[in-house]
Amino acid sequence: MKIGFISDVHANLPALEAVMKDMSARNVTQIYCAGDILGYYTFPDEVVEILRRKGVHCIAGNHDRAVMVGTRNMNSIAAAAIEWTREHMSSSTYDYIRDLPNSIHRPVEEVMVAIHHGSPRHMSEYIFEEHVSDELLAVAGAKLLVLGHTHVPYHIQFPTGNVINPGSVGQPRDGDPRASYTILDSSEWSFSNFRVAYDQRSVIDSVRENHLPEMLASRLLRGT
Repeated sequence: MKIGFISDVHANLPALEAVMKDMSARNVTQIYCAGDILGYYTFPDEVVEILRRKGVHCIAGNHDRAVMVGTRNMNSIAAAAIEWTREHMSSSTYDYIRDLPNSIHRPVEEVMVAIHHGSPRHMSEYIFEEHVSDELLAVAGAKLLVLGHTHVPYHIQFPTGNVINPGSVGQPRDGDPRASYTILDSSEWSFSNFRVAYDQRSVIDSVRENHLPEMLASRLLRGT
């Protein structure tokens, strides 16, 4: 079985569509999302509709929760995008985001998998590759721990299991502007990260048309 992991879509519809098409071509049969479905970009309803239609197993990220509770701890750019989202998303999207769990903890192919946005300790904790230790696997109570939030992909293997971050679909920050996701081939228990080009110009145009901060547009071309 091929299982896809995505994170940090951030309402970037063209990026999500490109990733879904690529996963379909690679025969991915099950997909999990490590949060931050909304925020930054301008297609909240369309993104949620795809995730629903494709049966993606999703958790909430800090931006998704901010849609519910406010932007007190966010920088001004992130907060502006959240406020735009609150004003423009449908009630159906609001209900979907409200009902998302904060984590997933379940066996996949008889291996216990935990999916958290930031870390098993806190949704907003940044776990970059240099911070990863097998202690995280113990805290999560899993053999495979999937994280998001950093927008930077990695895979680290320990004797006790694996920690992965699939990177960001909607706003990569590792210097590669292409959308990022990861596939687990459970027959070999191997992980592969993939990058997918998409139409960034349409997203940039929408940011500007909706008077969101210019940085949200320019960083898509830099991948930082």
